[in-house]
Amino acid sequence: MLLLKKAISDFKTIFGVKITRIRTDNGSEFINNYRNNQKNTVKETNFTQFLKDKNIFHQTTPVRSPQSNGKIERFHQNYTKLFVFEEKILNVVSLQNKLNDYYYFYNFERVRKSLNFQTPFNFLNSLIK
Repeated sequence: MLLLKKAISDFKTIFGVKITRIRTDNGSEFINNYRNNQKNTVKETNFTQFLKDKNIFHQTTPVRSPQSNGKIERFHQNYTKLFVFEEKILNVVSLQNKLNDYYYFYNFERVRKSLNFQTPFNFLNSLIK
C-alpha cells in the first residue's frame, strides 16, 4: 500500500495530474471483502478503502480476460523473462531492489516503437506539455 500511495503522490507532483481511476484484475488483494470473525462484520480490503478515501474509481477487468489488461500483463511477462529469474533471489530486500531497477529501466530508459521511439516517461511528458 505504501508503494501505491507514493506512486499516486509522485504522479501528481511530477506530472501535475491527479489519478482518478485505477484498473486491476479481480485478485482477492484488490476486490474481496473479508469477514471479521470476532465481530461477524464485513470489511473492505485496505486497497479498496484507500481508493474510496482518495476518491479514485476502481475499475476491474472482466474475469479470465488477461488481454483486457494487456499492458500490465506484458510488463509482468517482460520482467519475468528478462529480469527476475536470471538468478535466484532469496530475500525480499534483494527482490525489491531488482524490481526497482527494472521499473526504472522500463519507464525511463527503454524506448518503445509504439510510443514513437520514446520512453514511457518522455512520452507522458510530451502529452502534458
